[in-house]
Amino acid sequence: MARRHERLERQRIYQREYRAKRRQERAPDRDDIARAMLRYMIVSAQQRGSDRLLGRVIAEVSRQLVDQGFSAKATRAAWEGLLERYEDGWDFFPKPHLRRHEIKATDDGNGN
Repeated sequence: MARRHERLERQRIYQREYRAKRRQERAPDRDDIARAMLRYMIVSAQQRGSDRLLGRVIAEVSRQLVDQGFSAKATRAAWEGLLERYEDGWDFFPKPHLRRHEIKATDDGNGN
């Protein structure tokens, strides 16, 4: 039991340090990229009136979610809620720790 506790403690320390490093690097994670991609797809489809493409993407993503065990009805409701919010001008919340640093116009995202 003591070895398990030590392993978990090492893992907690590693995760804390890893997250701090990622935050310092201002590196997006998978969820950040997914949120930005989702926003881009929904907003651009709404602006262009491309309901057909967006409908196909929603159907495929919904199928994958249902395959993972999510309720089809709850998935439809979640999509409807998201689409309504974006239509009303909603946007996802920015991460405040990223706003603390000014980004130079010449910065390529790698500090160059």
